[in-house]
Amino acid sequence: MKTSKDYLRSSMDRVHLRQEVYRLYRLENLPLKDVMKKTGLGHGTVYQYLRTFEAENPELVVQMKKRKDVTPDDYKKLQAEIARLQSELKQEKLRADFYEEMVAFGKEVYGIDLKKAGTK
Repeated sequence: MKTSKDYLRSSMDRVHLRQEVYRLYRLENLPLKDVMKKTGLGHGTVYQYLRTFEAENPELVVQMKKRKDVTPDDYKKLQAEIARLQSELKQEKLRADFYEEMVAFGKEVYGIDLKKAGTK
């Protein structure tokens, strides 16, 4: 005869199993056959667990979808993008410095304030 602890333990096991089924099928995109083999569940039970998990844990589903493991390839892409953005920033800083020098030179040599010249 099962005690209340046994029912609680089996209930917790089902909750963890539902989460694992959801992770395998929705997040890792494993085919249904592979999920069935790994969990030992039937195809109807897998779909029932998916529906139940999504209905009972909408916040957790959103968090699990947002969490994505960063692969080394993703890391390399981010490093390349950072390098590109840094070089663009250097170029824009040089451009801004050149503009400031041009304005100062125009005011010094020609007596024209270029900052005010375009605003009439």
